[in-house]
Amino acid sequence: MDRAVIRLTSVTYSIRAQKLLGQNGIRSYIKRLSKNINAHGCGYGLEVERQDVQRAYGILSSSGIRVVEIV
Repeated sequence: MDRAVIRLTSVTYSIRAQKLLGQNGIRSYIKRLSKNINAHGCGYGLEVERQDVQRAYGILSSSGIRVVEIV
């Protein structure tokens, strides 16, 4: 399936976000992002199915987890 990466501000938020999405039935994988994806150096994000991106974004935003970008 096609996947997207939701870039977050830290590994801590990535772990929290993964747990939160899992509680809402969305499977995700923590990824360390390369400089090719992240212009600001290395960072972390969650890989999710592209079909789940909008729902995941809504869940994270309503829980106070800031999404930096979706790639």
